[in-house]
Amino acid sequence: MIQQPYVIVLANGLNGLGAVRSAAHAGLRTYTLLTSETDLSAYSRYSQYRFMLPPAPGIDDIRPVLDQLYRNEGGPGVLLACSDHAAELLGKLKSEGYSHHYLIVPSAETTELLNDKKLECRSMEEGGITLPRTYYELEHVVPEEFPLIIKPRTFREYSVLGAKNVIVNSISELNEFRQRFQGKLDRFIAQQVIEGNDENLWVCNVTFDKNKNLAACFIFNRLGTMPSHYGVTSLAISRENHVLRQECEKIGKAINYSGPAMIEFKKDEGSGRYYYIETNPRLGMCNWFDTLCGVNNILACSNVAYDKPALIEQQKNNRVYWNFFGDLIARLEDRERLVSIVGRYLRLIRYRRVAALLYWRDPHPALRYSYTAIVDIASRVAQRVRKYRRN
Repeated sequence: MIQQPYVIVLANGLNGLGAVRSAAHAGLRTYTLLTSETDLSAYSRYSQYRFMLPPAPGIDDIRPVLDQLYRNEGGPGVLLACSDHAAELLGKLKSEGYSHHYLIVPSAETTELLNDKKLECRSMEEGGITLPRTYYELEHVVPEEFPLIIKPRTFREYSVLGAKNVIVNSISELNEFRQRFQGKLDRFIAQQVIEGNDENLWVCNVTFDKNKNLAACFIFNRLGTMPSHYGVTSLAISRENHVLRQECEKIGKAINYSGPAMIEFKKDEGSGRYYYIETNPRLGMCNWFDTLCGVNNILACSNVAYDKPALIEQQKNNRVYWNFFGDLIARLEDRERLVSIVGRYLRLIRYRRVAALLYWRDPHPALRYSYTAIVDIASRVAQRVRKYRRN
């Protein structure tokens, strides 16, 4: 009897919800591993088979669940990571030679390299990838130009910084940062901010096969982020870009990569050059967008694992990804004028849209998220009204 393919999603937020929906869209049976009962995937009708893990699970937490699934199914499934922590876990399992499930993921060394900005950027420079000017030692460096974006080296340093990144606009601001984080500066790197607004940001959600070749590639152009300018995607449009497709192929070979990844670039407004920003060694946050534009990276991972032919499909362009509440909140926080926001949204109505959360066959996650977002927006609008009245 031929074993039916199935996937095991280590879910986290929008990434996990998209993966669960994409697996269902491809007709794949899905097991969902969660670290929170309020995770978006917990509310999805497609997460019928769920397992709860501790908030920051280790190998010993995940292994019994995986072994049980292997026995129940009589064969291996495909493990999919939706967070940096989950990607590290799968990398460690691969290094240990774990064989009960398919691990179409990079090695632990590659994952650790990509989860450390200092090691990642140096490796990309050695591989001939074009990066913004990067500063690895912050203690005494005198940058040639500002602004700079300061990034934690790993996701563990987010709590040290209190944010995913910080922008400094002058040497005095840099010196203030040095003083504030004295003794901890080796936990950060700094990069030149490439000229251009959110519409110069590009993302490639890809899957590399066991031979490090592209099995799937979906490309979109960001139109908005949350928080604005330096956050995750809140508004985007699908667009083919052959230059970036070639760059992704080069990156896969340079770092000996297999499995799903999210690769980010920024186009310099002045020169028109594309600069590498980062690679996340896991499924991209917008993987549901990929699927509804014809490129299902979850199915691609399954096909690679089960040695099925790659189904490289032409992506559907000029479709808009829209996290309405997230994008609106980000623009309000950035003090964009309401007239400008409304005008922007009206111009997008002519395109076919893919909602980040709302899906009529699976409405519960969107309802939960929307309630929280509406309360947040109402609070911000009330604050603006009170401030306006005082002035």
